[in-house]
Amino acid sequence: MSTETDRVNLPPATDVKPQRSVWPDLSLLGVALIWGVNIPIMKIGLADVEPFAFNAVRLALSAIVLAILALRESSPATKWPPGLWKQIAIYAVIASGMYQILFLLGVSRTATGNGSLIMATVPMWTALLARFLLSEKLNWLARIGLTTAFMGTLVVALEKGISSDRHLLIGNFFMLMAALAWAWGTVQSRKVLPYISPMRLSAISAVSMLPVQFACAATSLTSILPRLSDINVWGSIVYAGVLSTGLALPMWSYGVRHSGAAQAAVFQNLVPIVAIASAWLIQSDPVTSNQILGGVLILGGLVLVRRSRG
Repeated sequence: MSTETDRVNLPPATDVKPQRSVWPDLSLLGVALIWGVNIPIMKIGLADVEPFAFNAVRLALSAIVLAILALRESSPATKWPPGLWKQIAIYAVIASGMYQILFLLGVSRTATGNGSLIMATVPMWTALLARFLLSEKLNWLARIGLTTAFMGTLVVALEKGISSDRHLLIGNFFMLMAALAWAWGTVQSRKVLPYISPMRLSAISAVSMLPVQFACAATSLTSILPRLSDINVWGSIVYAGVLSTGLALPMWSYGVRHSGAAQAAVFQNLVPIVAIASAWLIQSDPVTSNQILGGVLILGGLVLVRRSRG
């Protein structure tokens, strides 16, 4: 309890200048860098390993990391409504089942720049799905932004590469389906996040879908064992599993909690830029005119969508 003497001795309010911590912004920047480099790093490992075997091992590592972090997290006593487990199971199938498989098929077939730009459209698809599944309204600015971002998506997704390789076009399609799956999972998560933390939801989802991932890799798991002595393979698996799918989540949550969603969105827009730059440096991937035009339209449209929300 303060006294009148305490109040007199306090410095004037105008002299108090609280310092805002830089750690939340550094955390968000770190996540943008981790996610941006993830696709080119994964492509290095996938060059020598069967994709589903790679996916099973990396997702097992990420599930371990998420489970440990979730167990260390304090959980508020919240009564779960009937049917919540069913909603969590639906989210797990979408986010840790469908999305992870589609993302793998996309990464293994498309260029890094294309994949990262298509994945950057997740907020656009999330807004559209929320409009139809949750009846959320879209104002005129959001509609302009969604249209702009969609045009950019078409420019990138229809990119067939310098040699008109249809393999790349198929990879773009899988990556587009992955973006839709992640957006669908985001909308689905809104039904359960009032009762469970993002960390625990991610851990339950990741662990429960591991049997599916290992079933997909059943015929190729033994082939990955001799390759684990290669630094390119195990380094890629550890990076994609522990960092990108594991530690990046609590870093992102920490940054959003302390810096806000608007600030986080700014850093999220850096992911495709980092991905294209790292692909150019690591893999000598060329930057195409379609990627530049599509990237400008996608990022510009997403800025309009986010401004429409205030």
